[in-house]
Amino acid sequence: MPTLHDLLSPIDIDLDQLLLDPNNPRFAELGDNDEPVPELRIAEERVQRDTFDRMKSKRFDVTELRDTIKAVGYLPMDRIVVKSWAGNREGARPKYVVVEGNRRVAALRWLKELHDTGRETLTEEQLRNFTHLPALLLDHERAPETIGWILPGLRHVSGVKEWGPYQRARAVHILREAGNSPQEVAQSLGLPTRAANQLWRSYLALEQMRSDEEFGEEADPRMYSYFEEIMRRPNVRDWFAWSDAERGFTNHSRTRELYAWMVGEPREGEGEEGRSDPKLPEAKSIRELSRFIEDEGAMAIFRSPDGSLTRAVGRFEAEHQPAWQGAVASAQTTLAAVPPDALRSMSELDISLLSDLRARIDQVLNDRARLLLR
Repeated sequence: MPTLHDLLSPIDIDLDQLLLDPNNPRFAELGDNDEPVPELRIAEERVQRDTFDRMKSKRFDVTELRDTIKAVGYLPMDRIVVKSWAGNREGARPKYVVVEGNRRVAALRWLKELHDTGRETLTEEQLRNFTHLPALLLDHERAPETIGWILPGLRHVSGVKEWGPYQRARAVHILREAGNSPQEVAQSLGLPTRAANQLWRSYLALEQMRSDEEFGEEADPRMYSYFEEIMRRPNVRDWFAWSDAERGFTNHSRTRELYAWMVGEPREGEGEEGRSDPKLPEAKSIRELSRFIEDEGAMAIFRSPDGSLTRAVGRFEAEHQPAWQGAVASAQTTLAAVPPDALRSMSELDISLLSDLRARIDQVLNDRARLLLR
């Protein structure tokens, strides 16, 4: 069996020679279970339009890719892979079906369509860059039938590894420091502007910790996730007084408390080394902190020398019992409105749900009775 390398050869193709694949494996994500489109019909205008429209689904993020290509140009670091269309005729300009790279082709076609309809104005250089493409031609006659799954799978399942959050945040910061606007940075990296801004804030927060005399040596990239969690929660971010203008937290005493909760307090006493156990042992601990950070009583317990997340959450929950009466009243109203026909046609599952509800109500009343006897 030939290797993939033996099956691929370089070729330069124009955008209008490319056919989006209506049998793209990606469409399974849309819940499409249609019969495959026959090879000879792939080039039909309505088939291509339908495929193009489906590729523009939000699930495939083609809009962001389109904006990124417009901002930085088409960079063929990974070439599109195509195969010759079976309907090509001798002497006619050949067409090629996209095997790998349908998102990129859809984004390029979208840009060209916007230009042709006057909704965008591209330069001659951009038009050349977007419409004359280096590609790899697949020898599909020698390739296995499963090649349409193998090639995308190599890239999207076990192929290019995405950057982690810290690497993305550092890239955003470098581009911002180079004078690019938030919108330009987001487009360059294929990110929503809001997400890019959050990465930028989280990176600055880590850098602020790195500059602290006492805690700076603890501020390695593993701490980044803490600040990402904080930036996702406005009440926590505001409690530490984050300021975009100041590029950091401005309540410095609370911020240094945060560092201590993240990495532990220095141990005191003769012969003592290292730090105490952190009160926020992992980044997702910020999620629990966000529940009670505005409650003075719970925060007093958390800040105490022997305080912990568990004790603070316990205090908070004891003083903030969920309001259950409305849900019970709503259930009562709903049950009272069940029509006779629905009662007669109840399934075993319906009856089981009602039986479980009755058992739970009996349990609550029994628990109350026992408490009153103490």
